[in-house]
Amino acid sequence: MRLPNEILNTVCFIAKSSAKEKYRGTGFVVSVPGAHRNAHLYIVTARHVARAVTWEPFIVGFNTKKGTKGRFELNYDSDVPLKWWYHPSEPNAVDVAAIPFSPSEYPLLEVEWIHYPDMFATPEVIASEGIGIADEISVVGLFTAFSGKDRHYPIVRTGNLAMLPTERIPVEEFDPMEAYLAEGRSIGGLSGSPVFVRKTVNISVRDSSGQEWPLAGTGKIYFLGLVHGHWDAPKSLEAIIQSEVVNMGVSIVVPAHKVWEVLNQPELSEKRKRDDEWFAQQRTEKKEP
Repeated sequence: MRLPNEILNTVCFIAKSSAKEKYRGTGFVVSVPGAHRNAHLYIVTARHVARAVTWEPFIVGFNTKKGTKGRFELNYDSDVPLKWWYHPSEPNAVDVAAIPFSPSEYPLLEVEWIHYPDMFATPEVIASEGIGIADEISVVGLFTAFSGKDRHYPIVRTGNLAMLPTERIPVEEFDPMEAYLAEGRSIGGLSGSPVFVRKTVNISVRDSSGQEWPLAGTGKIYFLGLVHGHWDAPKSLEAIIQSEVVNMGVSIVVPAHKVWEVLNQPELSEKRKRDDEWFAQQRTEKKEP
C-alpha cells in the first residue's frame, strides 16, 4: 500500500559535521500540542545515533520547499545550548533520544510532523484498534548506499508486525528492552527510523449466490515506534548463503509509548509550559494598540 508523501517528509538524516555529510542515521519530527494551538517540535532518533554525534557539531538534512537538498548544522557551542534528552528512568533500556527543533530555516523546509497523540500507537490504541500480528509495517529512513546528491531520498522498507511480546527482550549492549519485533528487512542507516503500522480493516461482502465472505483491507496509519536495529543471521547460515543482500534477522522496534515517555519527562513538560506562556504573552502584546 502506497505511503503518502506527508509520511515520507517526517524524516531527516543525521551526520557528523566532520564526516563531510556522510549520513549514517535517521531521525524524524514529532509534534506535541501546545496550549494555544501551537506545537512543540522535536527531532527524535535512536539513542545510539545521538550519542555518536554528541559533543561535536552535527548536521541534520531535510529537503526544502524548492525541491532541493537542505542541511543545517547544530553546534553545542552555539548561543542556545543543545542537549539530547534520553529516557528519565531507564536510559540503558530505551534506545530513544530527542532534541527540541526550532531552526530559523524551518519555513523553508519540506517537513511534516508525527502528531502526538493522534498518530501514536500506544498499547491502548493497539488494543482498541485491533492492531496485531501480521499487520503491515513500513520503515522510512536512510539508504546509506544512495541518499541523494541534489535532494534527500528516504527509502521505505516494508514488512509485517511479527511479535508483540509482553516480556522484555535481550538486546546486545542494552538492558533488556520493551520492544516489538517486525519482519522488516532492516539495513544499516535505518537506526532511528520511524516505523508505521496500518490497522487491518475487515468488512463483509456477499457473492452472487448471497454467501457472505470476509474482506480485509488496510486502514489508518499509526506511528508504531522507532528502529533500534536487528538480529543478524547466524554466521554459519550467512556463510552458507554467501550473501549480505538481505538481512536475515528481524527488526527490533522501540514502542511509541517509550518515545512519549522521553518527551513527557518533567523537565521537557515544564519547558513546554514556559514556552506556552511566552507564546501567549507574545500574542497579547501584538493585540495591544
